[in-house]
Amino acid sequence: MKLRPAQRADLAAIFAVEQAVFGSHVYPDFFFRQALDLWPGWFWLAEDEAGQIAGYALGAPSQQPDELWLLSLALLPSCRGQGAGKALMQAALAAMRPQASRIRLTVDPANPAAELYRRLGFVETGREADYFGPGEARLVMQWQGR
Repeated sequence: MKLRPAQRADLAAIFAVEQAVFGSHVYPDFFFRQALDLWPGWFWLAEDEAGQIAGYALGAPSQQPDELWLLSLALLPSCRGQGAGKALMQAALAAMRPQASRIRLTVDPANPAAELYRRLGFVETGREADYFGPGEARLVMQWQGR
C-alpha cells in the first residue's frame, strides 16, 4: 500500500470506496470535493499495488479550537488485514496532532475498527444509542496520544 494526500482527480474513486464501504450511510459525492477544498492536509488515501484507491481517512476541525474530528476511515474489504487501515490512521493522526490536543471520532460499536482505534490510543468517552437515528448506535472516542 502507498499512502498519499487526496487530489481532485481522485474524487470519483473516493466516492466509489465510500459507497462500497458504507452502503446507505454515505457522504454525498460533492462533500468530498468540499472536504478537499477545506481540509486537504487531513485527507489521506491508500493505493493498492495497482495504483487504485483502496481507502481514505478524513479529518476536520470542530468548534473547539484545540479539537479535531476524524470524520471517516474507509477501506475496501479486499484490502483489510494488511495494515492499510492502521497506516491511514497513523498518517491522519500525524497530520492532525500538530493542530489539536484532542482528536475525536465515532464508530459503530460492532465495527472491528473500534479495536484498531483503541490500539492507536483512542479511548471511549461516550456512547449514543441513536447517533444516526433509531438503532444506529455509535461510540464516541478520543485520542489520548502515545
